[in-house]
Amino acid sequence: MKGQGFETFLQGNLCPRLYKGKVVVMDNLKIHKSVKVQQMITDTGAKLLYVPRCSPDFKPQTAVAIQQVLRIFLLLLDKSFFKNWFAQCCYSTS
Repeated sequence: MKGQGFETFLQGNLCPRLYKGKVVVMDNLKIHKSVKVQQMITDTGAKLLYVPRCSPDFKPQTAVAIQQVLRIFLLLLDKSFFKNWFAQCCYSTS
């Protein structure tokens, strides 16, 4: 997905679901750190966090914490969100 496609996805799918108190966690991909993307997310009142870069001394307890956060994240989203996300990325969802 190119930068424009990611911004379109945010505007049409993710941002309408965000509000104050929500947290968006993203990796360090260049498009994720663009000013426009940051502005779109923070304008909803949500907080934006980036996953720390991996390092040689990556601690196992950090991996466990990340897994716990991801489990909670998956519980909060319904299955149609993922189906729509894959469709937006031009993957077949049938």
